[in-house]
Amino acid sequence: MVNLDSEDLSQLITLLKDLPELRNERLRLQFLELAGLNSISSRIDLSGATQTTIYEIISFLSRYGRWTYDNEALGLFLNTVKGYVGVQQQEFLDLLLKKYSMMTPIAAAPDIDQWKGNEITGNVLEKIIGENTLRPVAFLKKGLEVAQAVSYVRVRTTQKWWSGTGFLVAHDLLLTNNHVLPDPDLLEDTIFCFNYEEDFQGQAQTIEEYHAKFKGIFYTNPHLDYTLIQLEGAPGRTWGYISLQPKSVNNGDRVNIIQHPLGQPKQVSLQNNFVQYVNSDIVQYITSTLEGSSGSPVLNDDWEAIALHRAGGDIPEPDTQRHYFRNEGVLINRILADLPPHFRDLVDSTVNR
Repeated sequence: MVNLDSEDLSQLITLLKDLPELRNERLRLQFLELAGLNSISSRIDLSGATQTTIYEIISFLSRYGRWTYDNEALGLFLNTVKGYVGVQQQEFLDLLLKKYSMMTPIAAAPDIDQWKGNEITGNVLEKIIGENTLRPVAFLKKGLEVAQAVSYVRVRTTQKWWSGTGFLVAHDLLLTNNHVLPDPDLLEDTIFCFNYEEDFQGQAQTIEEYHAKFKGIFYTNPHLDYTLIQLEGAPGRTWGYISLQPKSVNNGDRVNIIQHPLGQPKQVSLQNNFVQYVNSDIVQYITSTLEGSSGSPVLNDDWEAIALHRAGGDIPEPDTQRHYFRNEGVLINRILADLPPHFRDLVDSTVNR
């Protein structure tokens, strides 16, 4: 995700609004295709007035975040623009690309030793290339079972609305971020949607909506960025739940995240996602997430929750204060330690049911 400051955003819009290649819908679509972004162009309204549409394009690409490990989506767009503007404008675009690290790799790919293998044909027909990513088919089955407990969270006020993700940790308890649901006064107009997903053909499945229990449990910690909420109707009896138990987390571990990015139907980021940093409170990892993914469970390869996802982008590593393009979650161990005993017992008591 790219967070342009107001001055940079204003200058960028001024530069782009007079670009002939962006003067109408057809040309804007062609330009996005030229930048290699055609697969998401249908999700942007390109039909409006030029200045309004430019703002929409920048906003969407900024929120979209990483297109690849090497490039931000907005970075690809601006890098293409450089070929259609003068030297001074190119210098400004280069400044933005560098300032917001839009074309900087997140992490280098690991070296593969002995890549040539053995010259004897019988020895090279089947090989593990790099790290072994083979998993039993049951890995997918278990992931689908766990995914049922993940919920889309829509929060609405009289002035605006936003979305996040949450997951059941007991039959009637859901965990999400404090920044998704910071105040119990928001619960009246908040819905929790389960089965908000599509089948393999892209067909929407039947959604079931739940609400917070009237005067039910609501416990939040802004510092650790988590909120525990009691739902009416015990949805966990239908959709299951993800038990919260202390788990070890180490650099290099794989993680999987089940989420509702940008408020979209449920999606999963798995396998090529590695832990890059861990301390007593948080874990940082390389994964694919977007706005709306906040509150998702970060799961290990046994589909056990190790963290609550909360942030992503150019974030500091606590020990060194160096900035890296990573995602970040609060460790489940830390949340369990922080929960008041009577709430922690409600979570722990679900484990053997």
